[in-house]
Amino acid sequence: MNSFLDKMRSWIPAHAPEWVFKASMAVWEAYKNLTMPEQKKSFGNKNPDKTFFVIRLYPPAAGFLADYNYVLGYMKYAYDNGWIPVVDMQNYQTLYNEDHPIHGTTNVWEYFFEQPLDPATGKRYTLEEVYQSKNVILSNGSDQRCNFTGDKDPEVLKWQHEMAERAPFNAEMQAYADKVKASLDVPENMDLIGIAMRGSDLNKRFYGHAVQLTADEAVPLLQDRLQCWKKSGRELGVFVKSEEQTALDLIASKFDNVFYSDSVRFKLGESDHVNRSSDLTDKSSKYENTQQYLGDIYLLSQCDCIISTMNNGYYTAIIWNGGKFSHLETIDKGRYK
Repeated sequence: MNSFLDKMRSWIPAHAPEWVFKASMAVWEAYKNLTMPEQKKSFGNKNPDKTFFVIRLYPPAAGFLADYNYVLGYMKYAYDNGWIPVVDMQNYQTLYNEDHPIHGTTNVWEYFFEQPLDPATGKRYTLEEVYQSKNVILSNGSDQRCNFTGDKDPEVLKWQHEMAERAPFNAEMQAYADKVKASLDVPENMDLIGIAMRGSDLNKRFYGHAVQLTADEAVPLLQDRLQCWKKSGRELGVFVKSEEQTALDLIASKFDNVFYSDSVRFKLGESDHVNRSSDLTDKSSKYENTQQYLGDIYLLSQCDCIISTMNNGYYTAIIWNGGKFSHLETIDKGRYK
Protein backbone atom coordinates (compact mmCIF):
# COMPACT_ATOMS: atom_id res chain seq x y z
CA MET A 1 0.00 0.00 0.00
CA ASN A 2 1.16 3.51 -0.77
CA SER A 3 0.56 5.58 2.37
CA PHE A 4 0.87 8.85 0.42
CA LEU A 5 -1.82 7.82 -2.07
CA ASP A 6 -4.04 6.65 0.77
CA LYS A 7 -3.71 10.02 2.50
CA MET A 8 -4.47 11.84 -0.75
CA ARG A 9 -7.61 9.74 -1.25
CA SER A 10 -8.85 11.08 2.09
CA TRP A 11 -7.56 14.65 1.70
CA ILE A 12 -8.92 15.41 -1.79
CA PRO A 13 -12.66 14.78 -1.11
CA ALA A 14 -12.38 16.61 2.21
CA HIS A 15 -10.57 19.73 0.99
CA ALA A 16 -10.14 20.01 -2.79
CA PRO A 17 -12.46 21.95 -5.14
CA GLU A 18 -15.10 19.91 -6.95
CA TRP A 19 -13.27 19.94 -10.30
CA VAL A 20 -10.08 18.65 -8.67
CA PHE A 21 -12.01 15.84 -6.99
CA LYS A 22 -13.75 14.78 -10.22
CA ALA A 23 -10.56 14.95 -12.27
CA SER A 24 -8.56 12.96 -9.71
CA MET A 25 -11.31 10.31 -9.48
CA ALA A 26 -11.39 9.92 -13.27
CA VAL A 27 -7.61 9.48 -13.38
CA TRP A 28 -7.68 7.09 -10.39
CA GLU A 29 -10.43 4.90 -11.91
CA ALA A 30 -8.63 4.76 -15.27
CA TYR A 31 -5.38 3.82 -13.53
CA LYS A 32 -7.06 1.03 -11.53
CA ASN A 33 -8.84 -0.36 -14.59
CA LEU A 34 -5.58 -0.34 -16.53
CA THR A 35 -3.49 -1.99 -13.83
CA MET A 36 -6.11 -4.45 -12.48
CA PRO A 37 -8.40 -5.54 -15.33
CA GLU A 38 -10.57 -8.64 -15.33
CA GLN A 39 -8.38 -11.61 -16.32
CA LYS A 40 -8.82 -15.29 -17.11
CA LYS A 41 -6.30 -17.56 -15.38
CA SER A 42 -5.51 -21.24 -14.92
CA PHE A 43 -3.69 -22.18 -11.71
CA GLY A 44 -3.88 -25.98 -11.88
CA ASN A 45 -6.07 -28.91 -12.85
CA LYS A 46 -8.63 -28.96 -10.04
CA ASN A 47 -12.36 -28.46 -10.69
CA PRO A 48 -12.20 -28.48 -14.51
CA ASP A 49 -16.01 -28.35 -14.67
CA LYS A 50 -16.27 -25.13 -12.63
CA THR A 51 -15.35 -21.49 -13.15
CA PHE A 52 -14.36 -19.44 -10.12
CA PHE A 53 -14.59 -15.67 -9.92
CA VAL A 54 -12.06 -14.16 -7.50
CA ILE A 55 -13.40 -10.91 -6.06
CA ARG A 56 -10.53 -8.51 -5.46
CA LEU A 57 -10.55 -4.81 -4.63
CA TYR A 58 -7.75 -2.46 -5.59
CA PRO A 59 -5.56 -2.16 -2.46
CA PRO A 60 -6.12 -0.65 0.02
CA ALA A 61 -9.79 -0.53 -1.02
CA ALA A 62 -12.10 1.66 1.10
CA GLY A 63 -14.14 1.68 4.31
CA PHE A 64 -15.18 -1.79 5.38
CA LEU A 65 -18.86 -1.63 4.48
CA ALA A 66 -18.09 0.16 1.22
CA ASP A 67 -15.87 -2.85 0.48
CA TYR A 68 -18.66 -5.18 1.63
CA ASN A 69 -21.21 -3.63 -0.69
CA TYR A 70 -18.78 -3.78 -3.60
CA VAL A 71 -18.46 -7.50 -2.88
CA LEU A 72 -22.23 -8.02 -3.01
CA GLY A 73 -22.27 -6.46 -6.48
CA TYR A 74 -19.41 -8.66 -7.67
CA MET A 75 -21.18 -11.73 -6.26
CA LYS A 76 -24.31 -11.02 -8.33
CA TYR A 77 -22.17 -10.45 -11.42
CA ALA A 78 -20.50 -13.83 -10.87
CA TYR A 79 -23.75 -15.74 -10.25
CA ASP A 80 -25.38 -14.10 -13.28
CA ASN A 81 -22.52 -15.48 -15.40
CA GLY A 82 -22.65 -18.97 -13.89
CA TRP A 83 -19.39 -18.51 -11.95
CA ILE A 84 -18.65 -19.29 -8.30
CA PRO A 85 -17.53 -16.16 -6.39
CA VAL A 86 -14.72 -16.29 -3.83
CA VAL A 87 -13.48 -13.21 -1.96
CA ASP A 88 -9.74 -12.53 -1.73
CA MET A 89 -8.81 -9.89 0.84
CA GLN A 90 -5.61 -11.78 1.60
CA ASN A 91 -3.51 -11.33 -1.55
CA TYR A 92 -5.27 -8.02 -2.27
CA GLN A 93 -5.07 -6.33 1.08
CA THR A 94 -7.42 -3.78 2.59
CA LEU A 95 -7.18 -1.20 5.37
CA TYR A 96 -8.25 -3.92 7.80
CA ASN A 97 -5.62 -6.68 7.44
CA GLU A 98 -3.92 -7.60 10.71
CA ASP A 99 -0.28 -8.70 10.77
CA HIS A 100 -1.27 -12.07 12.24
CA PRO A 101 -4.01 -14.62 11.47
CA ILE A 102 -7.53 -14.18 12.88
CA HIS A 103 -9.44 -17.44 13.40
CA GLY A 104 -6.65 -19.12 11.44
CA THR A 105 -6.93 -16.93 8.34
CA THR A 106 -5.20 -13.85 6.91
CA ASN A 107 -8.15 -13.16 4.57
CA VAL A 108 -10.01 -10.15 6.02
CA TRP A 109 -13.30 -11.33 4.50
CA GLU A 110 -13.02 -14.57 6.47
CA TYR A 111 -12.39 -12.71 9.73
CA PHE A 112 -16.16 -12.06 9.72
CA PHE A 113 -17.96 -13.82 6.85
CA GLU A 114 -18.28 -17.18 5.17
CA GLN A 115 -17.14 -17.45 1.58
CA PRO A 116 -20.06 -17.18 -0.88
CA LEU A 117 -22.12 -20.31 -1.40
CA ASP A 118 -22.11 -22.38 -4.57
CA PRO A 119 -25.89 -22.94 -4.84
CA ALA A 120 -25.43 -25.95 -7.14
CA THR A 121 -23.46 -27.96 -4.60
CA GLY A 122 -24.07 -26.20 -1.27
CA LYS A 123 -20.29 -25.90 -0.92
CA ARG A 124 -18.05 -22.96 -0.04
CA TYR A 125 -14.59 -22.93 -1.61
CA THR A 126 -11.30 -21.82 -0.08
CA LEU A 127 -8.77 -19.56 -1.75
CA GLU A 128 -6.28 -22.42 -1.53
CA GLU A 129 -8.50 -24.65 -3.68
CA VAL A 130 -9.42 -21.89 -6.11
CA TYR A 131 -5.76 -21.06 -6.73
CA GLN A 132 -5.21 -24.70 -7.74
CA SER A 133 -8.15 -24.76 -10.14
CA LYS A 134 -8.28 -24.80 -13.92
CA ASN A 135 -10.78 -22.05 -14.69
CA VAL A 136 -10.42 -18.84 -12.68
CA ILE A 137 -11.42 -15.28 -13.49
CA LEU A 138 -9.82 -12.47 -11.49
CA SER A 139 -12.21 -9.54 -11.13
CA ASN A 140 -11.59 -6.01 -12.19
CA GLY A 141 -10.46 -4.26 -9.03
CA SER A 142 -12.75 -1.25 -9.12
CA ASP A 143 -16.12 -1.94 -10.76
CA GLN A 144 -19.14 -0.56 -8.90
CA ARG A 145 -22.04 -2.88 -9.63
CA CYS A 146 -24.75 -0.79 -7.98
CA ASN A 147 -25.26 2.50 -6.14
CA PHE A 148 -24.73 0.92 -2.75
CA THR A 149 -25.23 4.10 -0.74
CA GLY A 150 -28.66 5.09 -1.85
CA ASP A 151 -30.49 2.66 -4.11
CA LYS A 152 -34.23 2.95 -3.53
CA ASP A 153 -35.14 0.25 -6.07
CA PRO A 154 -36.71 -2.65 -4.12
CA GLU A 155 -35.37 -5.09 -6.72
CA VAL A 156 -31.81 -3.94 -5.98
CA LEU A 157 -32.34 -4.35 -2.23
CA LYS A 158 -33.85 -7.78 -2.89
CA TRP A 159 -30.82 -9.14 -4.72
CA GLN A 160 -28.42 -7.48 -2.27
CA HIS A 161 -30.23 -9.25 0.60
CA GLU A 162 -29.99 -12.53 -1.30
CA MET A 163 -26.25 -12.04 -1.84
CA ALA A 164 -25.79 -11.23 1.86
CA GLU A 165 -27.60 -14.44 2.83
CA ARG A 166 -25.30 -16.48 0.58
CA ALA A 167 -22.25 -15.12 2.48
CA PRO A 168 -23.42 -14.85 6.12
CA PHE A 169 -21.45 -14.12 9.27
CA ASN A 170 -19.04 -16.89 10.19
CA ALA A 171 -19.58 -18.75 13.48
CA GLU A 172 -17.33 -16.43 15.50
CA MET A 173 -18.95 -13.22 14.22
CA GLN A 174 -22.48 -14.56 14.66
CA ALA A 175 -21.70 -15.66 18.22
CA TYR A 176 -20.35 -12.17 18.97
CA ALA A 177 -23.42 -10.49 17.46
CA ASP A 178 -25.78 -12.73 19.42
CA LYS A 179 -23.86 -12.02 22.63
CA VAL A 180 -24.05 -8.25 22.13
CA LYS A 181 -27.76 -8.45 21.31
CA ALA A 182 -28.42 -10.45 24.48
CA SER A 183 -26.39 -7.95 26.55
CA LEU A 184 -28.82 -5.13 25.67
CA ASP A 185 -31.42 -6.92 27.79
CA VAL A 186 -34.36 -5.33 25.98
CA PRO A 187 -37.70 -6.11 27.70
CA GLU A 188 -39.86 -8.62 25.82
CA ASN A 189 -42.69 -6.11 25.39
CA MET A 190 -40.43 -3.44 23.86
CA ASP A 191 -39.64 -2.67 20.22
CA LEU A 192 -36.71 -0.47 19.19
CA ILE A 193 -36.17 2.43 16.83
CA GLY A 194 -32.65 2.12 15.47
CA ILE A 195 -30.86 5.40 14.77
CA ALA A 196 -27.45 5.66 13.13
CA MET A 197 -25.42 8.82 13.66
CA ARG A 198 -22.02 8.99 12.04
CA GLY A 199 -19.20 10.96 13.60
CA SER A 200 -15.59 11.66 12.54
CA ASP A 201 -15.23 11.42 8.74
CA LEU A 202 -18.89 11.79 7.78
CA ASN A 203 -19.61 14.74 10.02
CA LYS A 204 -17.14 16.73 7.90
CA ARG A 205 -17.12 17.72 4.26
CA PHE A 206 -16.38 14.59 2.23
CA TYR A 207 -17.33 15.22 -1.38
CA GLY A 208 -20.32 13.20 -2.62
CA HIS A 209 -21.17 11.74 0.78
CA ALA A 210 -24.51 12.46 2.41
CA VAL A 211 -24.56 15.24 4.99
CA GLN A 212 -25.16 13.42 8.25
CA LEU A 213 -27.77 13.74 10.96
CA THR A 214 -26.48 15.35 14.16
CA ALA A 215 -27.52 14.34 17.65
CA ASP A 216 -29.22 17.71 18.17
CA GLU A 217 -31.30 17.13 15.02
CA ALA A 218 -32.09 13.56 16.08
CA VAL A 219 -33.74 14.57 19.36
CA PRO A 220 -36.95 16.15 17.97
CA LEU A 221 -37.20 13.44 15.30
CA LEU A 222 -37.09 10.73 17.95
CA GLN A 223 -39.54 12.58 20.17
CA ASP A 224 -42.08 12.50 17.35
CA ARG A 225 -41.39 8.96 16.07
CA LEU A 226 -41.54 7.46 19.55
CA GLN A 227 -45.14 8.62 19.65
CA CYS A 228 -46.35 7.91 16.12
CA TRP A 229 -44.49 4.61 15.55
CA LYS A 230 -45.49 3.03 18.86
CA LYS A 231 -47.65 -0.08 18.50
CA SER A 232 -50.68 -0.72 20.67
CA GLY A 233 -49.72 -2.74 23.73
CA ARG A 234 -45.99 -2.40 23.06
CA GLU A 235 -43.30 -0.11 24.48
CA LEU A 236 -40.86 1.61 22.13
CA GLY A 237 -37.23 2.34 22.97
CA VAL A 238 -34.19 3.61 21.05
CA PHE A 239 -31.06 1.78 19.89
CA VAL A 240 -28.22 4.20 19.09
CA LYS A 241 -25.37 3.40 16.70
CA SER A 242 -22.66 6.07 16.86
CA GLU A 243 -18.89 6.12 17.22
CA GLU A 244 -19.17 9.51 18.96
CA GLN A 245 -19.68 9.20 22.74
CA THR A 246 -21.06 12.75 22.99
CA ALA A 247 -23.84 11.96 20.50
CA LEU A 248 -24.82 8.86 22.41
CA ASP A 249 -24.73 10.72 25.75
CA LEU A 250 -27.07 13.42 24.43
CA ILE A 251 -29.66 10.90 23.23
CA ALA A 252 -29.40 8.95 26.51
CA SER A 253 -29.98 12.16 28.49
CA LYS A 254 -33.17 13.01 26.58
CA PHE A 255 -35.00 9.70 26.55
CA ASP A 256 -35.80 6.71 28.71
CA ASN A 257 -35.10 3.22 27.37
CA VAL A 258 -32.01 4.03 25.31
CA PHE A 259 -29.86 1.02 24.37
CA TYR A 260 -26.37 0.78 22.90
CA SER A 261 -23.44 -1.59 22.74
CA ASP A 262 -20.17 -1.18 24.63
CA SER A 263 -18.20 -0.52 21.43
CA VAL A 264 -15.15 1.74 21.71
CA ARG A 265 -16.06 5.33 20.81
CA PHE A 266 -14.45 8.72 20.30
CA LYS A 267 -14.73 11.05 23.26
CA LEU A 268 -15.14 14.83 23.06
CA GLY A 269 -12.72 16.36 20.57
CA GLU A 270 -10.90 13.12 19.76
CA SER A 271 -12.27 12.81 16.22
CA ASP A 272 -11.63 16.43 15.20
CA HIS A 273 -8.61 15.58 13.07
CA VAL A 274 -9.22 11.99 11.93
CA ASN A 275 -10.09 11.05 8.37
CA ARG A 276 -12.05 7.85 8.95
CA SER A 277 -13.89 6.15 11.76
CA SER A 278 -11.36 3.33 11.21
CA ASP A 279 -8.90 5.57 13.06
CA LEU A 280 -10.53 4.17 16.19
CA THR A 281 -7.93 1.43 15.78
CA ASP A 282 -5.65 3.42 18.06
CA LYS A 283 -8.09 2.35 20.80
CA SER A 284 -8.52 -1.26 19.70
CA SER A 285 -7.20 -3.59 17.00
CA LYS A 286 -8.47 -3.38 13.43
CA TYR A 287 -10.22 -6.70 13.93
CA GLU A 288 -11.87 -5.70 17.22
CA ASN A 289 -12.96 -2.31 15.87
CA THR A 290 -14.52 -3.86 12.75
CA GLN A 291 -16.14 -6.66 14.77
CA GLN A 292 -17.77 -4.07 17.04
CA TYR A 293 -18.85 -2.01 14.02
CA LEU A 294 -20.47 -5.01 12.32
CA GLY A 295 -22.11 -5.98 15.61
CA ASP A 296 -23.71 -2.53 15.86
CA ILE A 297 -24.94 -2.69 12.25
CA TYR A 298 -26.40 -6.13 12.95
CA LEU A 299 -28.26 -4.68 15.96
CA LEU A 300 -29.61 -1.87 13.75
CA SER A 301 -30.86 -4.47 11.29
CA GLN A 302 -32.68 -6.28 14.10
CA CYS A 303 -34.66 -3.21 15.24
CA ASP A 304 -38.38 -2.87 14.56
CA CYS A 305 -37.89 0.43 12.72
CA ILE A 306 -34.99 2.61 11.67
CA ILE A 307 -34.17 6.25 10.91
CA SER A 308 -30.97 7.90 9.67
CA THR A 309 -29.29 9.86 6.94
CA MET A 310 -27.70 7.70 4.26
CA ASN A 311 -24.36 6.02 4.97
CA ASN A 312 -22.95 2.58 4.34
CA GLY A 313 -23.74 1.29 7.83
CA TYR A 314 -27.38 2.37 7.67
CA TYR A 315 -27.73 1.01 4.13
CA THR A 316 -26.18 -2.32 5.09
CA ALA A 317 -28.63 -2.63 8.00
CA ILE A 318 -31.45 -2.15 5.49
CA ILE A 319 -29.99 -4.90 3.29
CA TRP A 320 -29.63 -7.33 6.19
CA ASN A 321 -33.13 -6.60 7.46
CA GLY A 322 -34.66 -7.85 4.22
CA GLY A 323 -37.68 -5.55 4.21
CA LYS A 324 -38.99 -6.40 7.69
CA PHE A 325 -38.79 -2.91 9.25
CA SER A 326 -42.24 -1.66 10.20
CA HIS A 327 -40.99 1.89 9.52
CA LEU A 328 -37.91 3.02 7.56
CA GLU A 329 -37.13 6.73 7.22
CA THR A 330 -34.14 8.18 5.40
CA ILE A 331 -33.45 11.83 6.22
CA ASP A 332 -32.10 13.70 3.19
CA LYS A 333 -29.88 16.67 4.09
CA GLY A 334 -28.21 16.70 0.68
CA ARG A 335 -24.65 15.78 -0.20
CA TYR A 336 -21.34 17.52 0.34
CA LYS A 337 -20.12 19.62 -2.59
